This record gives sequence, structure tokens and C-alpha cells, in this order.
Amino acid sequence: MNENLYGLFDNVFLSDFTINDEGIKKTIDLGNYGKLETYSLFPGIILAFIDICVDNYDAVFTEEELPSRLLQINHCSKGRYAYMVGEDKLVYFGDGDLCISVYDSTKTLSDFPLGYYNGLEIFMDVDVASEHIKGYVPDIDLIEFYEDLERSQGYMLIRSNERIDHVIGELYDVDERIKKPYFKLKCIELLLFFSITKFAKNESVSLSKKQVDMVESVKNDLMGDLDGKITLDELADKYSVSKTTLKNCFKEVYGKPIIKWRKEYRLDYACRLIEDGDYNISEISKMVGYSSPSKFGQAFKDYVGCTPSEYQKH
Repeated sequence: MNENLYGLFDNVFLSDFTINDEGIKKTIDLGNYGKLETYSLFPGIILAFIDICVDNYDAVFTEEELPSRLLQINHCSKGRYAYMVGEDKLVYFGDGDLCISVYDSTKTLSDFPLGYYNGLEIFMDVDVASEHIKGYVPDIDLIEFYEDLERSQGYMLIRSNERIDHVIGELYDVDERIKKPYFKLKCIELLLFFSITKFAKNESVSLSKKQVDMVESVKNDLMGDLDGKITLDELADKYSVSKTTLKNCFKEVYGKPIIKWRKEYRLDYACRLIEDGDYNISEISKMVGYSSPSKFGQAFKDYVGCTPSEYQKH
């Protein structure tokens, strides 16, 4: 079932991939980039659990116009990703966020700013799936739903909340014996959930391409200045923005306040330096911007769960 829909992946993946048939599921293996574990639920509907690790979006995905009218329901479990909507508008999604979108309106996926992404996606060919879904829930008209969404802005984003956790969270841990029928039920539940959600109440915050490029430059500045000489005021002046705008834009892209991101990046880098074994703990503490080994040690323990010396022995 859904061989035509599976065939569309040829138009989506730029990198080599294989599809392994494993009974009720098919695994799309992207090699070093990760995999998609997929289930064919109804004619025209595929559920995919996504686990990918990619620094360069263009190495894996391409953007071809597809012949089918596709709806996509995305839920982010871990990581972060972005859609470009229109000519100069990027919308970022993070942990727990849920989005439904028209493929042709939001097909350009800008990047994975954290370098990884885990979640699920439901692909729907509305012209194939519509009548079949009506057989289960007559009040749901997928074609009308698609066209209404397309006329509004092409996507609807709902930020993480308890309702989403209740509706979708259980999909990630299902007994193998009931997976396929359970996934079918949850798919219909999600459609019902969206059918009573007003498109106008979009919870997204968009950034311009210029703002995203600025954030990327700021990130590179911070990565190149781990000893802490550069300040937020200096960065704001450098890029001719207010400090508030700088902080808001950075958090929208990376999902964390800039100060927290900077601290965690330093400590992650310290972990790599300890693993490499080329420097002692005192040298590393200076390299990542700490005024004393004791302050570094406390920050490291709070973040990693053990002291630098203990980490060194592992």
C-alpha cells in the first residue's frame, strides 16, 4: 500500500537511501544521516518516526515540486528545525511543538540549527486519502481542510502544551502487538484535533532571512571567543540591532537564551577537549572562559553530572 507515496521520497532526498521492508513497517535508511521508520496507515497516509543527525541540510534534502497535494503533520520530540514560508520568512519549531502544513507552501526546510532532529511526521496525499478517511469519520473532509489551510497561510503551528502531549505523546511508546491499529486511531484523533483548531490562531514567530543570517554570524562570533571577551552589547552594536532583538532572534533559532547557549557550548567543548587529552584541566578551564579551575569544576559538574577529573577517567 502507498507505493506511489513512498515513491515521492525520491523527490525529497538528495542523499542515497534504501527502503527496508520489515513487515508492518518500512525503514528508510539514510546511512550516516539517520533513518525514518515508517508505517502505511491508510491509502494516501504514511506515518514516519524521524531520527536524523545532519549539519548540512543541503547534503540530504532537495526541494522538488511534487505532483501530489500533501498535508504534513509534524511533531518535534527533540531538536529544532525550520520552514521557510514565502520569500523571506522563517518559522522555527522545537521540542513538543506540533505543526500541520501544506507541502507546497512550506516545503523549503531551512536547516536543523542543533544538528539533529527526532520526531514524527504524517504524510497525507489528500486526494487519495480523503474518501477513505470519510469512511471512518464522515465529518472530516481532507480536501476542504487542505484548501482552507492553503488559503490562510499554508501552515498552523501550536506550541508545546499538555493537550499536545496527551494527543501525540503516546505514539512514541507503543507495544509492537498493537502498533498499526493504534497508529490508525491516533491519526484520526489528530485530524479531529486539528479540525476544531482555528487556523487564524497561529502561535509562530517568524524571522527574516536577514535576521537568521545575523544569528548565525553571532553564533560564529561566540564560538570563536570562548574566553569570554566579547559582550552582548558589543554584538548588538556590531550588527546594528538592540540587545533585546539580538536575544529574541537568537532564542527563536536555537531554542535557548543566548547566555545559556553560550555556557552549554563552552562546557560541551570542554568535554571534547578532555576527551582529546591534549590539555590539563586548568588549561581547559581558561580556554573555555573560566577565571579559575574551581569555578569551571562547579559549572562542569552542574551541567555534566560529574567533575572534570571524573569525566577524564571515564
